Amino acid sequence: MPWGLTPAHLIIILVIVLIVVGPGKLPDTGAAIGKALRGFKDAMDTGEVDPTKAAQAPVPPVQAAQAPVQPPVQYAPQAPYPPQQPAPVYQPPAPAAPYAPPAEQQVVQPTTPPVEPPHQG
Repeated sequence: MPWGLTPAHLIIILVIVLIVVGPGKLPDTGAAIGKALRGFKDAMDTGEVDPTKAAQAPVPPVQAAQAPVQPPVQYAPQAPYPPQQPAPVYQPPAPAAPYAPPAEQQVVQPTTPPVEPPHQG
């Protein structure tokens, strides 16, 4: 099916159209849609937008320009751009010191304030 429509999709669409249009106007609506599609197809085949409008008024020819065309303006020559500096040579960074494991660190235990026993009394 085109556009991935399954028969179930088509049935759902037809039911919605029947509810919206109604059974009395369904044949008229179908005929109008058919005429529109046929007109669209005919216009695509012939390349005409609207045959009634195409035959009405011809397009007037384009008139030549009245003023003569002027030659382009000649500018004074300019000095060449300043010479470019040569690109800097890439210098790799100095080698890093060899890896040394970190020195042992002293573990500090956090101290907590003493907790007072509950007051009895």
